[in-house]
Amino acid sequence: MVKLVAIALIFSTVIIYLKSINSELSMLALVGAGIIIIFYVLEYFSNTFIFLSQLVEKSGIDKDFYKIIFKITAIGYLIEFGASTMQDFGLNSLANKLIFAGKIIILSISLPIIYAVYNLIIGIVV
Repeated sequence: MVKLVAIALIFSTVIIYLKSINSELSMLALVGAGIIIIFYVLEYFSNTFIFLSQLVEKSGIDKDFYKIIFKITAIGYLIEFGASTMQDFGLNSLANKLIFAGKIIILSISLPIIYAVYNLIIGIVV
């Protein structure tokens, strides 16, 4: 965790310095910093993925639901990263449209889970 904060602070300093010299170069450094931070966090993400897949195997939950939940989570994080990067570039309108599109994609992917919950509720009520 300390390494991540140190990396972010170093990149912040470099980006602020580059912004005074060349704003285009600072934007490239900003994107590069974001990508490096994401790659640093991927190790933690893979450990979490392994743990959750072991948990699903032991719980008896349908693996298709696990895949759907994993896709929804991944899409949410990717959309948030993309939208934040766009906002850093000053493209707030495009970032909002990306977030809206992400919500629609997440809704469409989650329909099988919504259908399963609906069937569960109907089975309990009837």
